[in-house]
Amino acid sequence: MREPVLCGRDVLALAPTGTGKTLGFGVPVMASLLNAPPKTRRGAGGARYVESCERLRAIIVSPTRELAQQVASDLAAVAKGSLLRIGAVYGKSPTAPQRDLIRSGLDILVGTPGRLREFLDEGSLTFASARIFVIDEADRMVDMGFLPQIEQLLSMMPAPRQVICLSATLPVPIESRVLALLRDPARAQVGIRNAPINRLNARFEVEDGDKVALLIALIRQKHLKGVVVYVRTRRRAGWVAAALRRHEISVSLLHGDRSQKCRNEALEAFAERKVDVMVATDVAARGLHVPRIRTVVNYDVPLMPEDFVHRIGRAGHGGGAAESFTFVDSLEASAWARVSELVGEVIPSHKAPEFAQFTKKSFVSQLIPAALDSKKGNAGANTERAGSAFSPKPTEKPAAKSKSIRTPKRPIFERESFTGKKRLKRERSTPIARDIHRGGGVRKSKPDSTA
Repeated sequence: MREPVLCGRDVLALAPTGTGKTLGFGVPVMASLLNAPPKTRRGAGGARYVESCERLRAIIVSPTRELAQQVASDLAAVAKGSLLRIGAVYGKSPTAPQRDLIRSGLDILVGTPGRLREFLDEGSLTFASARIFVIDEADRMVDMGFLPQIEQLLSMMPAPRQVICLSATLPVPIESRVLALLRDPARAQVGIRNAPINRLNARFEVEDGDKVALLIALIRQKHLKGVVVYVRTRRRAGWVAAALRRHEISVSLLHGDRSQKCRNEALEAFAERKVDVMVATDVAARGLHVPRIRTVVNYDVPLMPEDFVHRIGRAGHGGGAAESFTFVDSLEASAWARVSELVGEVIPSHKAPEFAQFTKKSFVSQLIPAALDSKKGNAGANTERAGSAFSPKPTEKPAAKSKSIRTPKRPIFERESFTGKKRLKRERSTPIARDIHRGGGVRKSKPDSTA
């Protein structure tokens, strides 16, 4: 890919996850910018400077904020010691620091489409001198509805321009849309298209209601750490994370509804080994390089089969042993068939580990006896205190119980609902005497008129 990039040609690059696509396009782009530095101007005192609008010559567009941050960080590490400056802008973050970053002068700007368009519309950013436009994860950018924004961004660049598209997966229906953005492109391909590499993949046939129990059993029995669990929706991500915490499994949560600060903290906690499991949606399925990830669990089969390749590609990203497990519900059979057709690989079905002890029914059956034992233990404790200073003397008869106080015939735990709904309230079984009003206290007696 180096030669066509340096020659200024449009490029379509396809390579499996973990093969170094970022540096594959980043190094030639940086070399091209160094070979053609921007014009300098002479300022007061004879000092030379470069206008920030003339310095920006390369734009890289990423589908997610985490990927934009990672690409900018990787390229900045390579460009360290050179004159090139690289920065990133993305949504759900304060705009003022990002505006200051652009004004300070950048050679390469990495960003998400929405934030780039926002800065262009308000005049904080211009593509007047940009001549290289890189679309990372091109299939995702086109398929998720970003295509109109990509076309608008391209229209704001002067001609001639160079467009570079990269992806690990590119379905045939989407390939035509991507090629429409390129002009006489050079094609660079590494490895087998749409194929996962260097991973031990397995699947379990399990009903949706048993997926949580199977996940817990899998983590407990295999003593797994460095696990990423991918779910279909943000709400399901919260449910799964809460279930893992109830079983004392440390977990972080990453999905699109969380603020960027919370998403960064969740990713850092996982990467720094502060938690063992990260539950995420597909916002964390592409491009992220976290060496700690060794196991990927597809809690839900992805609706887009290409996401399966990107998900399991996070495990062992860049090398090392890795494995993936996919939970397939009976209603997900058609989605799994599309995945198998895309990857061209038969992923065998394995016998699921024993997970009955982690099911919801088992969990409830353990709670009720524990509650009953606790109630009995408290009664026994009161009996043992019979000889203490707070109990009646042995010779005295205990005070008779008030008839106005009723005790429930069975423990409250047996009458409560464990179905996830609000717990039943206690019955108001205490009768009210004639001289007492609700909330009004004791009625005062009238003074005797004969006194």
